[in-house]
Amino acid sequence: MQLVALAIMFGFGTVVFMYFQHLDFLTALLGSVSTITTIGLYAPNLVTIPPLEKILLIVIFIVSVGLAASIVQSTVSAAVRKEILAEEASKLKAKTMKGHVIVGGYKFLGKYVVDYLRELGLDFVVLVRDQTQLDALRKDNIPALGAPITHTYEALREASVEKASTIITTFDDDGDNLLMILNAKKLNPNIRVVSIVNDKELVEGAKTAGADVVVVPSELIGNVLALSAISDEVEGVFLNNSLGFRHIASFNVERDGVDYKDLKGICPILFVKRGDEIIYDLEGKTLRKGDVVYVLTDHNSLEAFREKIGLINAKSIDYKA
Repeated sequence: MQLVALAIMFGFGTVVFMYFQHLDFLTALLGSVSTITTIGLYAPNLVTIPPLEKILLIVIFIVSVGLAASIVQSTVSAAVRKEILAEEASKLKAKTMKGHVIVGGYKFLGKYVVDYLRELGLDFVVLVRDQTQLDALRKDNIPALGAPITHTYEALREASVEKASTIITTFDDDGDNLLMILNAKKLNPNIRVVSIVNDKELVEGAKTAGADVVVVPSELIGNVLALSAISDEVEGVFLNNSLGFRHIASFNVERDGVDYKDLKGICPILFVKRGDEIIYDLEGKTLRKGDVVYVLTDHNSLEAFREKIGLINAKSIDYKA
């Protein structure tokens, strides 16, 4: 309606210029638009124009300026209302969740956590310190709430932490992670807490605060990369508070007739991959050529298992010889 009223003012100014300045329609329209918008392409002599034209132009200018200000105000108000509605929608969605996951932080690690939670089809809500991230998250249909450091407790309540199953904190600042853990445990003592810490000296502090699983990204990545440099068997890392770092390594069986009992004793065997089949129950089983054995090991037992399976594989060469 405001735009329509402004268009009427342009038309009114056109009529005024056509009548008093004897301009053709197109020139009068150009003069009206340029004068009202203060571009100034056309400006009649203010001294010589008739008094009635002056009065009409004054009215046109006052009304047009008021309409322009109203349009700006309405645009800003609409944007604010849209932001408020989006926030309320996220809060409402969080209130209906149960057994969901709360993700603290949405930078490098948080983004990948969210991507995998989506793949798993799990309900989740993201809490961010940086309010500027909210628009992008909501445009991507990711339920997100602002969680300024001074409102961590309130943000967790809005995220229905009392009904959540897990919270994963991925903030760059270890203090933010510890604060989120403490508040989450206070509101829901039974919630499972998974957290990163960037300073490994704070691992025990995070556990004391209530974290069930604490990951030091730099140590984890460094551990995997270093081991991969000296061993092509390492497939990944197994994390557990009681076991610490253990590596998942794979070894090829190069001959038929290897008994499972021949491989036991050095480190736990997780499973055997035979083609597309995964075999977990190995007791009393005989392995075949081409099987891949996956084990849970540390560096020392990795060396021992490598030596043992190397000897077992070498028996086939002696046999053939």
